[in-house]
Amino acid sequence: MVRVKLGPILKEYSPQLFSWRNDENIFKWCRQVDLLTEVGHEKWMQSHQLDKSIKMYAILNERSDLIGVCGLTDIDLINQRAEFSLYIGPEFQRKGYAKEALELLIETGFSRYPLKTIWGETFDKNPAYDMFLKIGFKLEGTRRNFYFKDGHHINAHLVSITREEFNASKNTNYYSVVSNSWLSIINNISNDTSIEHAEP
Repeated sequence: MVRVKLGPILKEYSPQLFSWRNDENIFKWCRQVDLLTEVGHEKWMQSHQLDKSIKMYAILNERSDLIGVCGLTDIDLINQRAEFSLYIGPEFQRKGYAKEALELLIETGFSRYPLKTIWGETFDKNPAYDMFLKIGFKLEGTRRNFYFKDGHHINAHLVSITREEFNASKNTNYYSVVSNSWLSIINNISNDTSIEHAEP
C-alpha cells in the first residue's frame, strides 16, 4: 500500500510550512536559533529552488495531503555526499510517516545522484534518533556541547548511511551507481514528477 510520496514544494504550501517551522514540536529540534520570520521563510521558498546543492520535497500522504518536508542539502558531487533534512507536521507525527519518507528520500538520493554517503545531524534526546538507526544509519560520533539552545549546551549526534549499506538493507541491486554525468542528473531531477513509495 502506497502511504507516502514526494512532490514539489508548491507556493500554496507556504503558509503551512511557515507555521510548522515555528511550532515548538519542530523548532526545538532545528539548528535555527530564532523563530523564522516571514521574510526569511519567503527567501527560503525561493532560494531552495535555485540552489543546485539543495533538493527539497513536499511529503504527501495517501490522500495527497501535505504532511511534512524533506530533502537533501549540501549536495557535494565531488565528495559524493549530502545531508538529509526532514520534519513531519505535528498533527501527523507518530504515525510512521517519518520513517517511510526518510527511506524514500534515501532511495531517491542514491538513485538520482552519484552519492556515496547520506548523513545527518540530530540533537541529543531527539526521539527520531532511534528511527534513524532502525533504517540503517550508523553513529559517526557526537559533537559534545555543540549547540546552545534554551539556556544550555546540548550534544549533537552525527549519523550516516552509505549506498552499500542501504542496498544491503533493502536486499536489492536496484540502486546501482548512477552512470549519467553530473550535469544530466541535475537536469533530470528538475521535473515535478511525484515519487511514490510502497511499504511491503
